[in-house]
Amino acid sequence: MDFTILATIIINGICTGGVYGLTASAFSFQLGALRVVNFSYGAFLMVAMYAVFFLVQHAKVPLWVAGLVFMPVFALLGWVLRRFLVTTVRDEIQILMTMGLAIIFENAALFVWGSFPRSLSVIEQGFEIGGIYIGITRLGLLVLSAVILLGFHLFLTRTWVGMAIRAMVQTRDAAIVAGVDTEKIACLAFAVSSGIVAMAAALLMALFSVEPGSGGYYLLFGFLVTVMGGPGNLWGSFLAGCLIGIISAVAMFLNPGMHDTVIFVSFVLVLLIRPYGLFGSKEK
Repeated sequence: MDFTILATIIINGICTGGVYGLTASAFSFQLGALRVVNFSYGAFLMVAMYAVFFLVQHAKVPLWVAGLVFMPVFALLGWVLRRFLVTTVRDEIQILMTMGLAIIFENAALFVWGSFPRSLSVIEQGFEIGGIYIGITRLGLLVLSAVILLGFHLFLTRTWVGMAIRAMVQTRDAAIVAGVDTEKIACLAFAVSSGIVAMAAALLMALFSVEPGSGGYYLLFGFLVTVMGGPGNLWGSFLAGCLIGIISAVAMFLNPGMHDTVIFVSFVLVLLIRPYGLFGSKEK
């Protein structure tokens, strides 16, 4: 394979993988830090993608603006979900509850929008450097994904609320003794991560179409990235997403029919070598 072709595939795979990493980061945070097994995550993301699609189509606003508009909306929905529905720490009840929500979201989307896939048909533009083609759209998405994730990281490490969330995650009893309302903080943390879903949906709409059944695919991909990066590790999810993006791009170039097989074989190999994820720790 020619070097310039390989470099083009890898670079654009990294750019796409950055969006995968951002998409999975909220799921990773909910699973690894908040201990919420949210099987409705993919369907929640699918609804956000539909919302972004129709706002962009009718209001003619940029994708990132649509994502910002829906961030507080989906943050509120996430708060309601955590406050009134996912109120137990028992995994089996969380799984059944969120699976039921996923079915409701999917059937509601099917009823409201039908089964026809919706796409924004974003025109890819790019430039060449030494024969290597780099897509401007994908590069911009990578930068936006990194900026959003950096903002989430700074929120968790530099604000009082973020430190309260980390204290609750590390030692809930000690956080209670220190005066932290752990239940309120848990709801707020879940809301913030749900708000990030809206931005992830906006970036995904620049690359893919959406239909009611898309949720299951994005949940599966989110799970793969989360496990490979290490549950609760935000930057681990981002880097694992970039890695999956590279593997996906190379597989699609060599043999599209083997794409999913290559992805899952890579996933199994990572688990065999590092069961706690590429960037996770044994303590988790």
